Amino acid sequence: MKAKTVDPRDQTMEVDDPVYRVYFWEEGGGAKEEWELSEGDLDEVLDWIPTRSLGRSHRLWAVIRAPQAVTLIRLRGVDLDTDQWPTWAQAVR
Repeated sequence: MKAKTVDPRDQTMEVDDPVYRVYFWEEGGGAKEEWELSEGDLDEVLDWIPTRSLGRSHRLWAVIRAPQAVTLIRLRGVDLDTDQWPTWAQAVR
């Protein structure tokens, strides 16, 4: 992980009502169960995940919607549907 100080004046947008997506995987990379969560903060989402995971792996995303586009920002976990894991995750894979 890298950390650096920032100038907060560079931001152009702020979202006060975040939306999250959580994907759960069956053991062995099988079927996914996908949820979208809103009207809660990150701590509530992190508390909710174990209540639904049933021991399954999960991936957590923040959702940004724009006209004709949905962008997901990975917050936790890796994409089990791909063989191209991020560099940081390859060491622990």
